[in-house]
Amino acid sequence: MAFTKRRIMLLLCFIMAASVELSTAAVYEVGDSKGWIVGNVDYNDWAFSKNFQVNDILNFNYNNKYHNVMQVSSQEYYSCTVTDPMATLNTGKDSFTLSAPGDYYYVCGFPGHCQIGQKVHIQVSGSQVNSAQRKANPSEASAVSSHSFLWFSIMGMLGICFY
Repeated sequence: MAFTKRRIMLLLCFIMAASVELSTAAVYEVGDSKGWIVGNVDYNDWAFSKNFQVNDILNFNYNNKYHNVMQVSSQEYYSCTVTDPMATLNTGKDSFTLSAPGDYYYVCGFPGHCQIGQKVHIQVSGSQVNSAQRKANPSEASAVSSHSFLWFSIMGMLGICFY
């Protein structure tokens, strides 16, 4: 019985440590405070400055009388000719979860908007990085990992000693 309690405690400690290390997804407002508009935002420069990871969320905020957001193929993105979008949303507050590594393409489907730059190409890297590591420089990132490992070790030892 005591052996089973130890196993359960060790498992719980491992789960808690893993949840600390694998933090929640980042949420990005496309275009930052300007939102999803025509002009004054270079969406590809905006996207290039980000480090998108699996499970991150893109929020598109816009006036739905004048814009929408469509997820499209690369061909439709580059040609600005949309015939079969993967998704079309038009609430003015739409979100997409980046569910897998790869390239994602979004355009405004209103006539002429894509052609004048209301489109964004998102590249999602293959490995998940926690939010602390995204913001940290390399030495700080290793400190975050060391801290999590230390926390996990201490909790594991307490679990073994007291249960």
